[in-house]
Amino acid sequence: MKDNLTRALLENTALRLEFDRTAGGLRTITNKLTGETYAVTGDAFAVETNAFRRPQAEMRQVEWHMTVDTARVRYADADLTVEVAYELRQADPFFQKRMAVIFAAAGGVKQILVSRPVFAAGGLEIACYRHPNFDWVTEYVEAKHGWRVERPPDSEPSRTFLGRTAAGGFFTGVEMPYDNSTIENDALALGYAPSLKVEAGQRLECEKVYVGVYRRDGRDARAVEWNPISAAAIVGKGADRGVNGAAAAGTDKGEAVTSGPVRAKVLPLPSESAAIMAMASSILGPPRHGLMAFACGWHCQMEQDAYDSNEKLEGDLHALEFLADCGLDGVTDCHPWGGDSRRMASLREGDRYALSDPVRRFLERARALKLKVVQWPTMNNTHPWRTHGGPFRMDRPEWLRGVEGPALGGANADNFRDRQANCLACGPFYDWLKQIILEDALGSGYYDAWCMDGDFWGTGAFVQTIVPVTCLAENHDHLSGDSNYACQRRLDELIAEVRRRHPGLYIAMCRPPMDLGIWAQRNVDACFTLIESGTGGSNIAAGDEVRTASRIRVHHHFFPHWLDWSLLFPSYGDPNHLPDWPHGHIDYLMLSALSCSPNLLLYLPTKAGIPDTDKAEIRKWLAWGRKNTGYLLVRHDLFDWPGKGRVDGSAHLIGARGLIFLFNPTPQDQSVTFALTPESIGFSGTSAAGIRQEYPMIERRETHRSGETVCWPVPAGAAVVLRMERVT
Repeated sequence: MKDNLTRALLENTALRLEFDRTAGGLRTITNKLTGETYAVTGDAFAVETNAFRRPQAEMRQVEWHMTVDTARVRYADADLTVEVAYELRQADPFFQKRMAVIFAAAGGVKQILVSRPVFAAGGLEIACYRHPNFDWVTEYVEAKHGWRVERPPDSEPSRTFLGRTAAGGFFTGVEMPYDNSTIENDALALGYAPSLKVEAGQRLECEKVYVGVYRRDGRDARAVEWNPISAAAIVGKGADRGVNGAAAAGTDKGEAVTSGPVRAKVLPLPSESAAIMAMASSILGPPRHGLMAFACGWHCQMEQDAYDSNEKLEGDLHALEFLADCGLDGVTDCHPWGGDSRRMASLREGDRYALSDPVRRFLERARALKLKVVQWPTMNNTHPWRTHGGPFRMDRPEWLRGVEGPALGGANADNFRDRQANCLACGPFYDWLKQIILEDALGSGYYDAWCMDGDFWGTGAFVQTIVPVTCLAENHDHLSGDSNYACQRRLDELIAEVRRRHPGLYIAMCRPPMDLGIWAQRNVDACFTLIESGTGGSNIAAGDEVRTASRIRVHHHFFPHWLDWSLLFPSYGDPNHLPDWPHGHIDYLMLSALSCSPNLLLYLPTKAGIPDTDKAEIRKWLAWGRKNTGYLLVRHDLFDWPGKGRVDGSAHLIGARGLIFLFNPTPQDQSVTFALTPESIGFSGTSAAGIRQEYPMIERRETHRSGETVCWPVPAGAAVVLRMERVT
């Protein structure tokens, strides 16, 4: 180890990093999983302000320090001090490059380049994968709602660069949405545009760069099959259209933006996906809660505006009893600010937010029923889904976004770039909003959970509005024009502060984080799934939809499986349209959701009601899930994706114990084959394992040893649960 420190090496069981002490960057990366070494040149930073551009080569290296898991380098000149650190933890097949900049004078930071590496190795090819990929969601909206979302070309928030060889490879990127990293002639530029104002002496912690390695496995040979079926096939001809999310946002079409031609897009290989998701899971940290099943109040026939009559309040109090009878853990508030959005709009200097009597009655009844309530604030429009919504604190117009020409009012997502809204990157507004949320709302003691919904533009938000936000104001924390990173940074700070001040709170995210991807999920316990439209058609089709959405989240967006908020049943959020309750096969849908995530979000007709037998079925499976939470917190998917005419499923094993879920949506009985191996089902046991069918209960038991193949029958249109136990 001392020799490594002398020779400027960091090493663990998966990686070996060699540094060039003179140049101050990486010289080689050895992937010990494959035995390959990637030569690295150009691993250097650059800082661009509105006064100068300073590359690493023009600064003086003043310190180099090595520990067992970290290499630290410090540079300085008259304008800047830059601290760089490479961290390789002992158990990780990835490392992170961190960077902090201290500014001698006030100014504006335009660009941070964390690294500009060029990698070289035999047979190496590098591809850029942009995510989250919105193609499936776009097709889903068109199939279900009859219109097509339009987004600017290449507007996926994150970029991961995939270095591929025949044996394995590496992956790298910046840990943030909407970085501006590029690849040109195999040279990567890993960086982003802060567009931030800084003070003299200020220390700016930069966004990290990650580099991980992996080894290919047998699944990669079938990678062409490893993708979802079309969204149109998932929706199906018999599906209820449910709520139109765009209509709820105030628009029935996408904003008129120019769309580029459809291009073939890179997708991660199974081995790449598993490695990147595992890295993201390690960085974000383990789940903090067990099984959590919530109802979404907005989509459950509950009041979406103010409690301006006792009749409306009484209706929602009865709805709480309905939800408790279904065995749920809680409910998301059915309207922003508890329905007090008009009062929020009237707050002025010195005013504080206090719960109204109807809201307090609602929360007290929920607590009596042992239902958690999710506090639902908004960030720059008091109620983005109603025409009376508008910016907060209109007595402070300097807190508003600056737009070209006259700003548009209202809650419409059309022409959202010109909408009037507060700018989250305006320091005094952010401080005011943070106080209202942390002290007045959450400080009331009535809420056990918290979420954020509503985009940076102040509109109702739909998938087409989650694009980089602009603000022309000169007096905010950002440079005039580009406010995107500054807004993202503020929202991240708010989420972190909520978690710090209220550590036991369950924190869930809707927009914008649900469309910003994995690096918007720090300090988050659950995130809305791909789209909020609700499932439709039969509960078998709905189960296939839930599992497909979850697989996209995990394998294409790199979410830890538990982070995805599985969504069940049709939406009952449109007061003018009541979908039929989907009878039958509730077991199939409930088991689909439980196999995906311990975080569930249910849409239920609390006023129209459902049969008592269906309530009991929901309650039964939630109770079963709570008994098996430890297994639900781990997951390894069988190779086949849902809806492809074969049995699909997932294994949830700890060593040689756990559960295997199997789903056969076809009208024919089928069998599924899997092996007791890490690659097939995540099996890591060394002794024999006993397998029995727990649901539907039949007398079938088998014993198999590590590496052996299992063949199990699954009836047509059925969900099967197998339980695996260690045999001594």
